[in-house]
Amino acid sequence: MISTRELAELAQVSQSTISRCLNDHPSISFETKERVRKLALQYGYVESRKGQKALFSGKRRTIGVLITDRPFFDDLFINYTLNLIMTRAAEKNYYIIPLPLSTHKQGGMEKLRDLIRLNIVDSFLILHRHFDQPLHQYLSECGIPHVYLLHCSRNSYQAVDIIDSDNCAGGYIAAEHLLRHGHQKIIAVTCPFREYEDRTNGYRQALEEAGIPCREDFVLSVDTCYESAYRTVCENTALFSQATAVYVQSDILTLAVANALQDNGFSIPEDISLVGSDGYQLGGIARPALDSVAHPISELVDLALSRLMEIADTKRPQTPRQIILRPYLIRRGSVRTLQED
Repeated sequence: MISTRELAELAQVSQSTISRCLNDHPSISFETKERVRKLALQYGYVESRKGQKALFSGKRRTIGVLITDRPFFDDLFINYTLNLIMTRAAEKNYYIIPLPLSTHKQGGMEKLRDLIRLNIVDSFLILHRHFDQPLHQYLSECGIPHVYLLHCSRNSYQAVDIIDSDNCAGGYIAAEHLLRHGHQKIIAVTCPFREYEDRTNGYRQALEEAGIPCREDFVLSVDTCYESAYRTVCENTALFSQATAVYVQSDILTLAVANALQDNGFSIPEDISLVGSDGYQLGGIARPALDSVAHPISELVDLALSRLMEIADTKRPQTPRQIILRPYLIRRGSVRTLQED
């Protein structure tokens, strides 16, 4: 904890200017206020108001979770993860504030600055699908601990803390599972986001190692919503008739593909085998129950919270870590062995 005099020396302004900055006085420029507030956050300055030490305290117990701004049903994976974060954080006596925010959207950075000025959040978990350079730079300049959870596993940024599942391995596990059951004509249903790109690369790698050419028309990209996947199957039934198996890269999309196939006369797994990705209970209550590549979300959340608290509690600069866990296969009976025919 530092004094206003020390803070003034760091900012190279007078103590009276420090007071005006922290009280948002209109006579002080925005740039000066930002510089002083960043230094106050970085060095743990504590301001007393009416006998209560509140502003810029270094020992708050609230974590902001910056999430992708998408509807719940369309992004079940993110919302399941968020729910688990809230449960695990409560066990450690932390509060969680979910924040749908991206600095790439108009006004996003201003909203983040306003939030930080309120001084109710002292660290962040980031669940964005794309690396947000302005966000990372601003939080780093402010000295605010932050960890990326479920960001990207391949070619990950060495300068940031990332806790993630190995999505490339997930795609490989799914394709290898189908290949072991004699399938060679495997359609992949993917989405235009980084983790899905990694899953597709794993699928391609497994086919390549098995000596099977990857048909580009067998890689179908859809939006991350049920309706898009269902519609894509209905519009491509002739293509699905050529395949013996389908690898779908999220469980909500797997349910859509299963329903669309069955609505168009396909029987699972008799006519076509199916494996999804995520490992939700959703796949277990589907009919038929669906095989899935499960990502170890519980372990990932625990690691992310532990790492965030470690950074927040350590005064010394921390070397960023990239912790990547391997997914695993859940078998429920939606994959048939072709050699049994």
